[in-house]
Amino acid sequence: MLAKVRFIKTSSETITTPLLVPAFSSRADPYIQRILKFMEEFIVGPILISAYDIYYKRSIKNTIYPNAIFLDSGGYECSKDFDIFEVYYLKDKPKKWNIKLYSEVLNFWPHNIPTIAICYDYNKKGMNIDKQISSAKNFFKGESYFLSDILLKPENKELGIIEIDSVIKEMDSLRDFDIIGFTEKEIGNSVLDRMNNIAKLRNAMDKADINKPIHIFGSLDPISAPLYFISGADIFDSLTWIRFSYFKGMTIYQNNYAVLKQYLEYKTDRLISQYYVDNINSLKSLQMQMKKYISTGGNFEVFELNSNPIERAYQALKTKIEGEL
Repeated sequence: MLAKVRFIKTSSETITTPLLVPAFSSRADPYIQRILKFMEEFIVGPILISAYDIYYKRSIKNTIYPNAIFLDSGGYECSKDFDIFEVYYLKDKPKKWNIKLYSEVLNFWPHNIPTIAICYDYNKKGMNIDKQISSAKNFFKGESYFLSDILLKPENKELGIIEIDSVIKEMDSLRDFDIIGFTEKEIGNSVLDRMNNIAKLRNAMDKADINKPIHIFGSLDPISAPLYFISGADIFDSLTWIRFSYFKGMTIYQNNYAVLKQYLEYKTDRLISQYYVDNINSLKSLQMQMKKYISTGGNFEVFELNSNPIERAYQALKTKIEGEL
């Protein structure tokens, strides 16, 4: 079984995986601070926030901190690229952002907050995997207050997909990082390819005795996250919980949520507040299902509404892996 409990040892406690991490970003809402403030009493686990938003004072002001924070490098917020998976695209002109400004955020970041810092990954031209690893090591050098999460990107920007064999070749060099990360859309061209690449990497890490969590950025829904989890990944984050509603094991348009679960008379602000809370509760439930999957030795029935499609996907993964041996 590829899914296991793994550990993140912060300065104050040990956090166990699997982890479903709600992300907060001004790219989803320019006034992200109000969402943080409203949700602080409902979120008990780690969250992901952007150093870009910290620097420009869009988040964390007068907010109660969770037990750990994933501090993203800010490349997503300053990017002008359109992401087809976004419900809408905010056209705010990105402010100045670079690795120096990210370092400034780390320098004044409170040391009493358990923090996993994500390496600066914004590179327009692409970079070989070995150079990405070397760059990330240099970035984290001397940053003893933070755990390190390396976000590996495609070497070929035009191809846009990670060559997983190139990552496996650099396996020994990955030992120095606490977490190994990829974006969902860059680790494969299809769901099955992504599952297969994650499984190949996890098997290679097991052979090398590297029991580090794999972080999939941009995946936080009731179907995709479990698929990557059973393939060997451990940490999942996304803005999905802000942009969509979770309903009966699916991710749906928020207006449909109003019809299917709430009252048609609800004003937009009331509806949004309700589905934020419901989404967080759904993530808590899904995280418990993932833990039960491990404790039961791989019983797919724990996934309740989506047990059949998740099991079918796992069987497809096994067939693909066996066919490549």
